[in-house]
Amino acid sequence: MIMSLKLRLLIIVSIILLINFAAAGYYMVQNARTALAQEMASSTQLAKGLLVNALPTLRFSNDLSERLTLIVDSVRHTRHIRAWFEDMNGRPLIGQEDQTGFFNKPDAPDWFIRMMEPEAVAFRRLITKGSKSYGYLVVEADPSDEVTEVWQDINALFWLGLIFLVLILLLIYIALRQGLKPLSQLADALGQLEKGDFTARVDTTAVKELNPIQIRFNHMASVLDKTMAENHALAGNMLSLQESERRDLARELHDELAPCLFGIRVDLGEIERLAGERQITEIEDKVGSVKTITTHIQSLVRKMLSRLRPMTLDDLGLAEALRDMLHNWRDRQPEIDWEWDFVGDFYDLPDTLQVTVYRVVQECTTNCVRHAKASHVKVEVRREEETIKVAVTDDGKGLDANLVRGFGLIGMRERVSALGGRIAFDTEEGLGLQVRVLIPLKGEMNNETGSNDFGRGRSSDSQGRLSPADSTNPISQGY
Repeated sequence: MIMSLKLRLLIIVSIILLINFAAAGYYMVQNARTALAQEMASSTQLAKGLLVNALPTLRFSNDLSERLTLIVDSVRHTRHIRAWFEDMNGRPLIGQEDQTGFFNKPDAPDWFIRMMEPEAVAFRRLITKGSKSYGYLVVEADPSDEVTEVWQDINALFWLGLIFLVLILLLIYIALRQGLKPLSQLADALGQLEKGDFTARVDTTAVKELNPIQIRFNHMASVLDKTMAENHALAGNMLSLQESERRDLARELHDELAPCLFGIRVDLGEIERLAGERQITEIEDKVGSVKTITTHIQSLVRKMLSRLRPMTLDDLGLAEALRDMLHNWRDRQPEIDWEWDFVGDFYDLPDTLQVTVYRVVQECTTNCVRHAKASHVKVEVRREEETIKVAVTDDGKGLDANLVRGFGLIGMRERVSALGGRIAFDTEEGLGLQVRVLIPLKGEMNNETGSNDFGRGRSSDSQGRLSPADSTNPISQGY
């Protein structure tokens, strides 16, 4: 059975307090015993002095018994003293008392009396008159009153200590309940996250020591909430794009390929007819028409295949495929200064990684052309020992913080994250954009993700620029 933290702390505090009370009681009893012994010795010495002064009067007394009674009575009323007269055989004759060791039994338990009872402090004096011995006059200390006082003090200490113990434990319990309340809230919030409710948040003002944990939890929940929203939006967008792509393919097959095939069929019919009539010149014209249509079909199929998968990757490799893409951009957008730099051997890279790098560069360059209004675009791809680094930099208008989240940027992040990589967007409105990607070639990410081998490396500041090495930053902006 696992014991709760509150119960453990209460038990520990109780043990400490009980040990303190026991130690205080022990020292109080020891000091009381020492003081009692000293007081008993002092009282006995005083009584002894009184008796020594009174005994000489016995020789002048005609009634010895009456005189002994007066002497015993004069001493017995002294504090902490009792006295009696006994015969030669030890039987009390005058001042017969309870022989339990106390003149008056203390108002205390027997075990405490036995613990407190000091060693007997007494003296005996033989009473004689002439040559005849009558008995012994005995004086002994009586600690009854002192033992009662000590017991009352111990009893008061016990109840006072019990009250303080209960009060202290109650205050500690209340403090622990209030102090651990944020943990209960955190557990409830984690339960909400487990059920898929990413709106769960905890109060960060209750306990200072738990504040960092609560802040990090709220940040984690916020990131999860944004990520789930992005994933749902991305999934919906992917389905929409998939259906749109299918419609486009179906439209192109219907509008482009089907008429071409119909034209070929018609031309082949004409060729067959002309061949029967041996009209060679007309046959050559129809054959030329079939070739033209076939060339158009090949171009159309190549275009459709390129949309499904960049065939140049299989034919030329990653570097040449990227160069071919950028050459096409240069031909179509000559007003933009295109620059690229590829370092390293890319031929043995996994197919998925090559496609990811190609699509990232494709998406970045498309954004540069469509939205950035850039005059210069630079693409860099570098293979290192354990990583692939990609950087696409433009001098366009940058990302506007008020723009709606772009699915293209989210898609790039999802592609990179699927390979265990990181993507960062370094931007400032009006000063361009740099997209940096780092993808590991082996199992674990290289820890030196903060290095900047691609020129610009502006860190996050008050103007809203994103940290280049922040892989957890949700893409809240887009082209």
